Amino acid sequence: MNDLRIPGTLSLGILVMLLLTLPMGVSALASYSGGHVSIDTPVADDVFAAGGQITVNAPIDSLIAAGGTVTLNAPVKGDVIVAGGRVITNNAIGGKLVAVGGTVDVNGDVGTNALITGGTVKINPGSTIGRDAMISAGTVTSAGHVMGNLSVHSRSFANTGTIEGKNTYIQTESHSLFKIFTVLGLLFSVGWLILGLILLKIAPLRYRVVEDEVRKSPVVKLVVGFVGLVGACIGLFILAITIVGLPVALIGGLLVGIGVIISVFFVSSAFGRTLFGWLKIRANDWQAFVAGFIILNILFRVPVAGFFILILAISLGSGALLYTVHNHWKVITGAAG
Repeated sequence: MNDLRIPGTLSLGILVMLLLTLPMGVSALASYSGGHVSIDTPVADDVFAAGGQITVNAPIDSLIAAGGTVTLNAPVKGDVIVAGGRVITNNAIGGKLVAVGGTVDVNGDVGTNALITGGTVKINPGSTIGRDAMISAGTVTSAGHVMGNLSVHSRSFANTGTIEGKNTYIQTESHSLFKIFTVLGLLFSVGWLILGLILLKIAPLRYRVVEDEVRKSPVVKLVVGFVGLVGACIGLFILAITIVGLPVALIGGLLVGIGVIISVFFVSSAFGRTLFGWLKIRANDWQAFVAGFIILNILFRVPVAGFFILILAISLGSGALLYTVHNHWKVITGAAG
């Protein structure tokens, strides 16, 4: 397995870059999912894709993707945000490139900045980074042209290309376990984000109902959610030790776990929507969700305080779910909006 090094500031930087690259004027996005996703016709929209193998063979406006292997064979007008086991860009990117992968190969031009982290990262001959490049990896090779500054954190670095700005190289030592958990944590956050986008897309009405509950009496929802989660854990434990009730405890635990995972989504949307309201910026549902999700995930990573922020978010979201089930059962069981 490749040696990985991702400083905390770079990990947070990737999340912040994700927020900054979202276009405020976009009202929808085209989504694709499956074992093998192949985009073979032009898409005049922002593309979201998730799958085992993702291949872009036709021009698109922008790309957010997560998969085992992501290959870009056609030009992208705007930004590319991608996470995968292997990431390959074989054509021009008009905006930024934000990439996380075991192996990242840059074979095409990048219009502005590149922020890349992975096991092995290569900027191959013939490729040009229009502005700055920040790379963190086990092994980095730069044989292309960087028009701005190049900053590299890696165990080994080979530079045979050209750099117009400042070249900063910091050699890192091997801390394999820490690196593995850092990468896994970041990839989990990306997957968590994708799951939220899918949920928002397939059931927007039900999603919005729960989000609205988050903003109504949030302190009450927080207390109800926390007490409900503690009570559920105690009840499930009692069921489990009776042996007879173990199957019920297992199913109940699975449902509680699902509730905990999705509870943060509703808090993220409510937080993002409130933030945009304060800033007087018009944003649609998915933009509010992504903004809130990214900021909350940054806060979750704050030492000590982050743990308590996570508990508060889960409790608030869980309380909103409980109130929604109680007050809006007909909406929940009706047709998805």
